[in-house]
Amino acid sequence: MNPAHRLPTVNFRSKTSPVVLLVALGLLATGCGGGSKSYKAGTPAATGQAPDCSVVPVDLVNRTLKRDLTGPVAGQRVSGVTCTYPAAKSAGGGVADQVQLTSNADKASMDIVRKGLKQANNPVNTIKGYGDEAFASTVYGYATINNFAVRKGKVSVLIISTADYKEIRALMKEVLAKL
Repeated sequence: MNPAHRLPTVNFRSKTSPVVLLVALGLLATGCGGGSKSYKAGTPAATGQAPDCSVVPVDLVNRTLKRDLTGPVAGQRVSGVTCTYPAAKSAGGGVADQVQLTSNADKASMDIVRKGLKQANNPVNTIKGYGDEAFASTVYGYATINNFAVRKGKVSVLIISTADYKEIRALMKEVLAKL
Protein backbone atom coordinates (compact mmCIF):
# COMPACT_ATOMS: atom_id res chain seq x y z
CA MET A 1 0.00 0.00 0.00
CA ASN A 2 1.27 3.46 -0.86
CA PRO A 3 2.22 5.34 2.39
CA ALA A 4 0.64 8.52 0.98
CA HIS A 5 -2.82 6.83 1.11
CA ARG A 6 -2.63 5.88 4.79
CA LEU A 7 -4.09 7.99 7.56
CA PRO A 8 -1.60 9.40 10.01
CA THR A 9 -1.15 7.40 13.19
CA VAL A 10 -2.68 8.87 16.31
CA ASN A 11 -1.33 7.93 19.72
CA PHE A 12 -4.01 7.52 22.43
CA ARG A 13 -3.32 7.76 26.14
CA SER A 14 -3.49 4.40 27.78
CA LYS A 15 -4.97 5.70 31.06
CA THR A 16 -8.66 6.47 31.35
CA SER A 17 -9.53 9.65 33.17
CA PRO A 18 -11.37 8.95 36.47
CA VAL A 19 -14.07 11.47 35.50
CA VAL A 20 -14.71 9.76 32.15
CA LEU A 21 -14.89 6.40 33.92
CA LEU A 22 -17.43 7.69 36.47
CA VAL A 23 -19.61 9.21 33.75
CA ALA A 24 -19.52 5.98 31.72
CA LEU A 25 -20.44 3.87 34.76
CA GLY A 26 -23.24 6.29 35.65
CA LEU A 27 -24.72 6.02 32.14
CA LEU A 28 -24.57 2.23 32.26
CA ALA A 29 -26.24 2.16 35.67
CA THR A 30 -29.12 4.34 34.45
CA GLY A 31 -29.68 2.46 31.20
CA CYS A 32 -27.59 4.90 29.15
CA GLY A 33 -29.79 7.80 30.16
CA GLY A 34 -32.46 7.23 27.53
CA GLY A 35 -35.02 4.97 29.20
CA SER A 36 -38.33 5.66 30.87
CA LYS A 37 -38.58 6.51 34.53
CA SER A 38 -39.21 3.62 36.87
CA TYR A 39 -42.36 3.64 38.96
CA LYS A 40 -43.32 1.92 42.20
CA ALA A 41 -44.29 -1.71 41.60
CA GLY A 42 -48.02 -2.32 41.58
CA THR A 43 -48.97 1.26 40.67
CA PRO A 44 -50.93 1.92 37.45
CA ALA A 45 -47.90 3.70 35.95
CA ALA A 46 -45.83 0.53 36.45
CA THR A 47 -48.45 -2.11 35.60
CA GLY A 48 -50.08 -0.34 32.66
CA GLN A 49 -53.56 -0.97 34.04
CA ALA A 50 -55.54 2.28 34.03
CA PRO A 51 -57.60 2.81 37.18
CA ASP A 52 -61.33 3.44 37.14
CA CYS A 53 -63.08 6.79 37.68
CA SER A 54 -62.71 6.51 41.47
CA VAL A 55 -59.29 8.20 41.13
CA VAL A 56 -61.08 11.28 39.75
CA PRO A 57 -64.05 11.86 42.07
CA VAL A 58 -66.46 14.67 41.22
CA ASP A 59 -65.50 16.71 44.33
CA LEU A 60 -61.86 16.77 43.12
CA VAL A 61 -62.95 17.80 39.61
CA ASN A 62 -65.26 20.53 40.95
CA ARG A 63 -62.58 21.90 43.30
CA THR A 64 -59.73 21.98 40.76
CA LEU A 65 -61.70 23.01 37.67
CA LYS A 66 -63.85 25.44 39.69
CA ARG A 67 -67.04 23.94 38.29
CA ASP A 68 -70.39 22.60 39.42
CA LEU A 69 -70.42 19.17 37.80
CA THR A 70 -72.03 15.80 38.42
CA GLY A 71 -70.77 12.29 37.77
CA PRO A 72 -68.55 10.74 36.91
CA VAL A 73 -70.33 8.74 34.27
CA ALA A 74 -67.92 5.93 33.39
CA GLY A 75 -67.66 4.75 29.82
CA GLN A 76 -65.57 1.65 29.23
CA ARG A 77 -63.23 1.59 26.26
CA VAL A 78 -61.10 -1.30 25.03
CA SER A 79 -58.01 0.53 26.28
CA GLY A 80 -59.38 2.08 29.46
CA VAL A 81 -62.16 4.28 30.75
CA THR A 82 -63.66 7.69 30.00
CA CYS A 83 -64.98 9.61 33.01
CA THR A 84 -67.55 12.21 31.95
CA TYR A 85 -68.70 15.04 34.22
CA PRO A 86 -71.88 16.75 32.96
CA ALA A 87 -72.76 20.22 34.22
CA ALA A 88 -74.99 20.08 37.29
CA LYS A 89 -77.39 22.70 35.94
CA SER A 90 -77.57 21.75 32.29
CA ALA A 91 -80.53 21.02 30.11
CA GLY A 92 -78.44 18.42 28.32
CA GLY A 93 -76.60 20.88 26.09
CA GLY A 94 -73.10 22.18 26.25
CA VAL A 95 -69.77 20.47 26.57
CA ALA A 96 -69.15 17.97 29.36
CA ASP A 97 -65.72 17.75 30.98
CA GLN A 98 -63.92 14.44 30.53
CA VAL A 99 -60.95 12.55 31.93
CA GLN A 100 -59.76 9.64 29.81
CA LEU A 101 -57.56 7.04 31.49
CA THR A 102 -55.76 4.71 29.07
CA SER A 103 -54.04 1.40 29.82
CA ASN A 104 -50.76 0.26 28.27
CA ALA A 105 -50.00 3.72 26.94
CA ASP A 106 -46.77 4.38 25.08
CA LYS A 107 -45.31 6.98 22.75
CA ALA A 108 -47.21 5.52 19.78
CA SER A 109 -50.60 5.72 21.52
CA MET A 110 -49.90 9.32 22.55
CA ASP A 111 -48.93 10.11 18.94
CA ILE A 112 -52.38 8.97 17.75
CA VAL A 113 -54.07 11.71 19.82
CA ARG A 114 -51.38 14.28 19.00
CA LYS A 115 -51.60 13.59 15.24
CA GLY A 116 -55.41 13.68 15.33
CA LEU A 117 -55.34 17.15 16.83
CA LYS A 118 -52.73 18.32 14.31
CA GLN A 119 -54.65 16.86 11.35
CA ALA A 120 -57.64 18.94 12.44
CA ASN A 121 -55.37 22.01 12.24
CA ASN A 122 -55.12 22.46 16.00
CA PRO A 123 -51.71 23.57 17.28
CA VAL A 124 -50.18 21.10 19.75
CA ASN A 125 -47.66 22.27 22.34
CA THR A 126 -45.23 20.03 24.18
CA ILE A 127 -45.49 20.50 27.95
CA LYS A 128 -42.54 19.82 30.24
CA GLY A 129 -42.63 18.72 33.86
CA TYR A 130 -45.54 16.28 33.66
CA GLY A 131 -44.94 12.52 33.51
CA ASP A 132 -42.86 10.96 30.74
CA GLU A 133 -44.42 13.06 27.98
CA ALA A 134 -47.15 15.66 27.81
CA PHE A 135 -48.85 17.97 25.34
CA ALA A 136 -51.73 20.41 25.21
CA SER A 137 -53.98 21.74 22.47
CA THR A 138 -56.91 24.11 22.31
CA VAL A 139 -59.75 23.34 19.90
CA TYR A 140 -61.84 26.30 18.81
CA GLY A 141 -65.43 25.66 17.75
CA TYR A 142 -68.82 26.45 19.25
CA ALA A 143 -66.92 26.17 22.56
CA THR A 144 -63.23 26.52 23.31
CA ILE A 145 -62.06 23.10 24.45
CA ASN A 146 -58.69 22.58 26.10
CA ASN A 147 -56.99 19.19 25.86
CA PHE A 148 -54.13 18.21 28.17
CA ALA A 149 -52.56 14.76 27.75
CA VAL A 150 -49.88 13.18 29.92
CA ARG A 151 -48.31 9.74 29.85
CA LYS A 152 -46.94 8.52 33.16
CA GLY A 153 -45.24 5.19 32.73
CA LYS A 154 -47.68 2.87 30.99
CA VAL A 155 -50.85 4.89 31.69
CA SER A 156 -52.03 8.08 30.01
CA VAL A 157 -54.45 10.73 31.19
CA LEU A 158 -56.28 13.07 28.82
CA ILE A 159 -58.32 15.90 30.32
CA ILE A 160 -60.79 17.58 27.98
CA SER A 161 -62.44 20.68 29.41
CA THR A 162 -63.60 24.21 28.74
CA ALA A 163 -61.85 25.24 31.99
CA ASP A 164 -58.68 27.33 31.85
CA TYR A 165 -55.34 25.53 31.66
CA LYS A 166 -54.43 26.70 35.16
CA GLU A 167 -57.33 24.69 36.57
CA ILE A 168 -56.71 21.73 34.23
CA ARG A 169 -53.06 21.57 35.33
CA ALA A 170 -54.19 21.46 38.98
CA LEU A 171 -56.49 18.52 38.23
CA MET A 172 -53.78 16.74 36.24
CA LYS A 173 -51.31 17.00 39.15
CA GLU A 174 -53.88 15.44 41.49
CA VAL A 175 -54.63 12.58 39.09
CA LEU A 176 -50.97 11.86 38.34
CA ALA A 177 -50.21 11.64 42.06
CA LYS A 178 -52.60 8.65 42.21
CA LEU A 179 -50.88 6.78 39.40
